[in-house]
Amino acid sequence: MSYEDRFKGIFYGVADIVSLIDIDYTILMVNKAYEKLLNRSADECIGNKCYTILRNNESPCKDCPILKTANRVNETDEKVLISIGSDKVSLTRHPIYDDHGVLCGVFEIGRIVTRELKMEQELHHHERLKIMGELAASISHEIKNPLAGIGLMTVSLMERLNQKDSIYQDLGSILQEVERLEKLLEGLMDFAGPGPFTRQMADIHHPIDTTLKLLNGKLRSAKIKVKKAYNLEIPQVLIDPSKMQQVFFNLFLNSITAMPDGGELTIKTDVLSEAFNKNLSQKVVQVTVQDNGVGIKEEDLTHIFDPFFSKSYQGTGLGLSIVSRIIELHGGSIRVLSQEGSGTTITIGIPVD
Repeated sequence: MSYEDRFKGIFYGVADIVSLIDIDYTILMVNKAYEKLLNRSADECIGNKCYTILRNNESPCKDCPILKTANRVNETDEKVLISIGSDKVSLTRHPIYDDHGVLCGVFEIGRIVTRELKMEQELHHHERLKIMGELAASISHEIKNPLAGIGLMTVSLMERLNQKDSIYQDLGSILQEVERLEKLLEGLMDFAGPGPFTRQMADIHHPIDTTLKLLNGKLRSAKIKVKKAYNLEIPQVLIDPSKMQQVFFNLFLNSITAMPDGGELTIKTDVLSEAFNKNLSQKVVQVTVQDNGVGIKEEDLTHIFDPFFSKSYQGTGLGLSIVSRIIELHGGSIRVLSQEGSGTTITIGIPVD
């Protein structure tokens, strides 16, 4: 077997994405993994410009490894991260020089790292939540007692004044703000640690229906129609009913806020045998909460579970953080689909086993 045949055998047999490109951005060789990533045959790729094939551009990409190599004399191997469609690819480029040290092409080896990057982001997110939870608990304890003292002294002063007195009215405003801060502290404590769990085998529909009854008046006044699509054959799950009620209260309240002119709130339940996601592969009971409200901007979607992230002047930004925390402590998972102007769908998966 000749050297060329051995080279081609290795080139085409590599599981990673491999390509050979000249300094004019023309693709000279691609392997099977490259073809699979782009869903194009080798014949469609070879002889064409890489920026046209990869990204349908008319000129070299700004992050082009060939462009970077050409601008640096005697450039050595370097890793870059590029986007190809919805995938992130870690690309190691190896410049090829001729006998005179002139750059004549680039040999590229790429690996899809979309999943790894997402897992890393989730890990960082969980670490941030853990640190913020500890900080929230510390802050809450430090503020709670002095705040209670302010509230008691305010009430004591109000009892000594006539209700028509202007100072009485001012003190009333102070008391309202104290109560608001106390609610915020309660939210912080719930986020830091939702408290002891009392889990039992239960029908997931019970906390849903209980929450809907509590919010019935608010739903009616907001002109929101509730549509239920329950699968009554789903198995019971091991949950803390009061904590799950807290989850649904936050979700339904968000939907109500997202439909200021009225709308429809749809709640579906089902059992899912296949994987809910990569973190939850076993059989799950699935609850979907869907509204046709204002939706969420694309740039905000990655932050909605972050503590104190809120686009509402009335919100504390802790509601969905607490929801995520409670679901996580149930061994479950949550996902969100939304588009600005087209409503939001939040789906929860709780493991059956």
